[in-house]
Amino acid sequence: MITRQRPTVRVAAGLVAAAAVLLASALGVSAQWAPKGNVSWMAGAGPGSGWDTTARAALQAMSAHKVVGHPVTVVNKPGGSGAIAVAEMVNQHKGKNDVILVTSLPLITNKIMGTSPYGYKDLTPIVRLAATYYMVAVPANSDVKDFKDLIARLKKDPKSVSIGGSTPPADDWAAAMAVFGGAGLDVTKLKFIGYDGGQVAAAVLGGHVQAAVNTVGEFAQHVEAGKMKPLATTGPEREPKFQSVPTVKESGVDVVFMNWRGFVGPPGMPKDAVAYWRQKFGEMVKTQTWKDLRARYSWADAFMADGFDRFLDQNATLMADILKDAGAFKKK
Repeated sequence: MITRQRPTVRVAAGLVAAAAVLLASALGVSAQWAPKGNVSWMAGAGPGSGWDTTARAALQAMSAHKVVGHPVTVVNKPGGSGAIAVAEMVNQHKGKNDVILVTSLPLITNKIMGTSPYGYKDLTPIVRLAATYYMVAVPANSDVKDFKDLIARLKKDPKSVSIGGSTPPADDWAAAMAVFGGAGLDVTKLKFIGYDGGQVAAAVLGGHVQAAVNTVGEFAQHVEAGKMKPLATTGPEREPKFQSVPTVKESGVDVVFMNWRGFVGPPGMPKDAVAYWRQKFGEMVKTQTWKDLRARYSWADAFMADGFDRFLDQNATLMADILKDAGAFKKK
């Protein structure tokens, strides 16, 4: 039997639907925004760097679990320890919703050190994804016995050992300043050689530096392959992968140093876009793929959405104090 809906019923249904829309509007509820085309995830360093690896790992986890249904492209914009990418975000992408930046400590230290006019307050905080600690390492054939031996040599002659890390004021440079400054060394006298983030390990393996500081994740594969000798790590406890490697604190230097990894948007990024990415990254960090990738790269779980802006304020204060104490700069 075929029945026909009477006009009065259709009108009533239409009125109910309209009322629902009006009620939702009054309550501030709307359909969730989502990108309609390609989204760019910008990394302020080259392929293989910490930022690049973070972005591609997050994208891998999202893709594997179909967290997003639109294309995402990782775009590398190396230079100035991330300062070039930050400047592009501020000057070219204000108010946009289709580009975000993977970042970390240099977003803070670049501003503190005056190597960039822009800092985290010029951008839109989205999420903190993970935390990383650092490793002090030497080539496998080095005659440096351990971390204490390295410090003793540097105290005797600060330029006796060349030390590699990312170009100042990148995160592993800041870690080096904190570690060696905490050991009582005048960091301004050290023979520090800066590289693009992805090139630090290559500098150690190629014999271009005699020691280096970088994230545990970026040195891990070379340590496991027997090509690097780890001396110490900067976490509060020994790294799960490297239980035989003492912490800096265990080795007599009272320093614990962490870097965070996260995403920020351009200045004035629409609130619905910020909410969208916070939800999607929140879903992503719960996936098994992301957990496996965190373990592979030695990243600690540190997800934060609400409160990320307050964390950045606190981190900026902490970093200014660390760098000042290390003698890396003088406040004006």
